[in-house]
Amino acid sequence: MKLLQRLAVALTMLFFLGLSHAYAEPLTSEQVGRFIASMPELAALGEKYQDIAQRNIDPRRPLGSSLELMGGKGQEYADLAQLAARHGFSSPEQWADVGDRTMQAYQFASSPVPPDQADAMYQQGIANILKDAKLSAEQKQLILGRMEKTHSRNQQARQAVDKDIPALKPHMAELDKLFE
Repeated sequence: MKLLQRLAVALTMLFFLGLSHAYAEPLTSEQVGRFIASMPELAALGEKYQDIAQRNIDPRRPLGSSLELMGGKGQEYADLAQLAARHGFSSPEQWADVGDRTMQAYQFASSPVPPDQADAMYQQGIANILKDAKLSAEQKQLILGRMEKTHSRNQQARQAVDKDIPALKPHMAELDKLFE
């Protein structure tokens, strides 16, 4: 369960950190389905390896960065390679890429805030900061700079996953259960 908990934390962090990685080809529904089908086995592996020390996992790429930390070696990596092969992936890296992209796209696809509403909220936030008489000009500039960076990262993240979202649509009910 710890692995699934780490994935949930990573998904939450992903939403706030944003993602600017672009992908060459969009995900397919078939890839997403195979990734979802692999999750029960991943949970079992998470139980098997739960005693392994906490790793410095990149929350934007929890599966891919976990594999990188393994260095392509060890029993855990070998078990993930077998899992990937059983589910039709050419390598654990391909499985991790599909998984990370599925999770990233899901974060946006399941968001209750549509992109246009997020932009409107951002603009309202700017207006609120600008009219706040309690803030100095320096404070306003600092806050607005941070807001702009976060908004920009989130926009880049959304653009990076937009082409993957259609592949998730037939699987949303399964993904909702998986990530609830």
